[in-house]
Amino acid sequence: MKRPILPGLPRAAARPILVLALLSLAITFLAGRGLLEPVSGLITIGGAFAVLCLTFPRARLAATWHQITLLLQQPSQDDGRALESTIAVLKRLARVHRVEGGPALERSSQDVADPFLRLAIERILELTSAAELRDALLGEARRAASDGEDARTVLATLGKLFPAFGLIGTLIGLALLLPQVGAGDLAAAGPSLGISILTTLYGAILSNVVVLPLATKLSTSLERRWLVLQMIALGAELIHRREYPSHVERALRSFAGLAHLPERGAITLLSDRAA
Repeated sequence: MKRPILPGLPRAAARPILVLALLSLAITFLAGRGLLEPVSGLITIGGAFAVLCLTFPRARLAATWHQITLLLQQPSQDDGRALESTIAVLKRLARVHRVEGGPALERSSQDVADPFLRLAIERILELTSAAELRDALLGEARRAASDGEDARTVLATLGKLFPAFGLIGTLIGLALLLPQVGAGDLAAAGPSLGISILTTLYGAILSNVVVLPLATKLSTSLERRWLVLQMIALGAELIHRREYPSHVERALRSFAGLAHLPERGAITLLSDRAA
């Protein structure tokens, strides 16, 4: 059993707190080293977010923040293990629907954690056509994937804006520096030179250390989630047709590219086929 990141808090709640703590430590370190320059931060961060707000509507920015929050709360787990868990749940639901019928399937949905899978169970009980069920679930899956892709686009744009405004800040600093050097006032040239250098530093760090890794992590999470959504849609269609649980398992494993069957004894295999 994994220990919580912070004692007394679940892992999902502790991860954003840990990120904020690390950011606070980084800001404290920069201030202690004399690398915290408010004007440079205003140019780089303020300029990038101002353009971001002009580029995207407020609802899309709020949805992106929601996606980032969910991403930070996601537990780290092996992809294969997550797929195995999804297949096991769908196989169990197939057995419930085939043996006990719709009411038992509806009761079993209360124990399902995945919201899309709960929606799939509702559609299984509501719709009479398997083709209609498949189209409805794939439509919902595409909508969910589209929301995640919109968030990734916002992060990718922000990752480009930070270095761009770092360069703009460098040019502003040089523009302020040249008259001072020309007048021979080298003492006054220090702040301008600091703006010129630190804006580039801030832009590079924020883009390559914070935003772009988040965008890559989100893209990986979206690919994994899209596969799971397609598996659920396929499994729901097979459950709707009252297919054998073993057939559901084989179809899902084939779709996910996993091993055809897990390592189990022959007696278990025979019992699955009999189910």
